[in-house]
Amino acid sequence: MIWSVSTAKMFERCQRQWFFKTQLASAKAKDEMRRRAWRLSKLQSLSAWRGNLVDQVISQEVLPAFGQGRSITSDQALASAMARFDRQLAVGRAHRLHENGFNPTALGDDFVAFHVLEYGGVLDEAEVKRARDEVERAIQSFFSMDELIARLRTADRLITQRALSFTHADTTVRAVPDLIAFKEGRAPAIVDWKVHVFGWRDAWLQLAIYAAALARGTVHSDFPVTKPFCETDVGLLEVQLLTGKLRRHRLTVEHIAQADGFIARSFESMLLATDGMNGKASMLPPTDFPATRYASACTSCPYRSMCWEALQ
Repeated sequence: MIWSVSTAKMFERCQRQWFFKTQLASAKAKDEMRRRAWRLSKLQSLSAWRGNLVDQVISQEVLPAFGQGRSITSDQALASAMARFDRQLAVGRAHRLHENGFNPTALGDDFVAFHVLEYGGVLDEAEVKRARDEVERAIQSFFSMDELIARLRTADRLITQRALSFTHADTTVRAVPDLIAFKEGRAPAIVDWKVHVFGWRDAWLQLAIYAAALARGTVHSDFPVTKPFCETDVGLLEVQLLTGKLRRHRLTVEHIAQADGFIARSFESMLLATDGMNGKASMLPPTDFPATRYASACTSCPYRSMCWEALQ
């Protein structure tokens, strides 16, 4: 079983949703129920979509330019973001998720499926405009953070969206930091983009697990050679793109112990929920997993239709 921060949070929120997402959904399965769960996993809210779009622009266009020493301006990045916004919005409005023979991966990053359209609603045009405005604000805010820009431009290497993993007891922990910045003579830094209207959420636990994955995991072939480092050496930057605030997190040995304890407790709960059927839990009925007690979580769940069908 592969463990991650996002699946752990999902398990805490709703075990049945966690089952659909991590145990049942499969793009390659012959069983239609498993393929359906995979398709439904693609559903997004407008808010989540606009956050992903901002990450795409920064990770795929801005940071590669920095790494290659090329010039890129805020206006150029914003123009690219708006072009992506329009392309992806058009795909999302068409809601092609269940078309015969359609493969969502064929459109790459441009594929979008909106939760509200799957469940009989309509896109709120005011929310669409708000999402567009927030994409613009996030890009402009990023380019206004002079200290951060200077650090990224002078890094020896910038690696985005790299999957890291390490073994923790009987499970594999997987982490995908938004950005790892390497600089000769110092431990690497992990940067995490946040696109929240209210930039008050503290991400230290997530970043601690990212640091553990970087320090304990296998060194990738394109990682610059650095002196040995541990979790507490890793620089941790949480960047709130809608508020323009940068938070530096410093880990202590106690923080690492808390993160390790969280992983162990969470994984044990998942193992107990699946009766130890590691790799075969998809055979269990969905009703073996309790649903959330929070109405808001149920309303926004991509697997709502499958959950209700299971109850009937």
